[in-house]
Amino acid sequence: MKIAPSLGEAKKIAATGKFDVLPVSCEILSDFTTPIETMKILKNVSTHCFMLESAWADRKWGRYTFLGFDPKLEITCTDGQMQIGSLRFRTENPSEYLRQILVDYKSPRFDYLPPFTGGLTGYFSYEYLGYREPAVRGSAEDTENFKDVDLMLFDKVIAFDHFRQKVILIVNIRCENLETEYHKAEVELETMRRLLS
Repeated sequence: MKIAPSLGEAKKIAATGKFDVLPVSCEILSDFTTPIETMKILKNVSTHCFMLESAWADRKWGRYTFLGFDPKLEITCTDGQMQIGSLRFRTENPSEYLRQILVDYKSPRFDYLPPFTGGLTGYFSYEYLGYREPAVRGSAEDTENFKDVDLMLFDKVIAFDHFRQKVILIVNIRCENLETEYHKAEVELETMRRLLS
């Protein structure tokens, strides 16, 4: 199992001080599983999973299918009551906190990786617009009980590259204590590989 970047390359990238997070990855063949079969496996090990399909405007199928599991952080906001992990507080501007999370999760892009390697997934409801434009706040009763914001921060991603017929396993690590984090990522990637096979 070849892991990229190497530990030496990861140290050089971390030394620039430009990034907080670094995606560490490996590739395996995709001829033994499908995204749907993989999702069934992930649902057995995590209560929170996602599947996203990429799309090409001129093609029937997208190049990538992204799956994630075991989120690092859950973020919700309903009627100004925001929760980030175990922290709860009141706000009229949830986007301020979301932007800060994204700033703290800055990572480099690598040509050999798909465009999505981890981060926030979830949804913003129509009511979210009311935080920026109070005039659009509606008085309609919310019968569906959707949250205004419901996001999760995923640091483990499985990307099916349908064009190359590969599965790319990605674990995002913090750049501080890089060597320890890198070795944890090696173990996590091997665990993910075994999980899929």
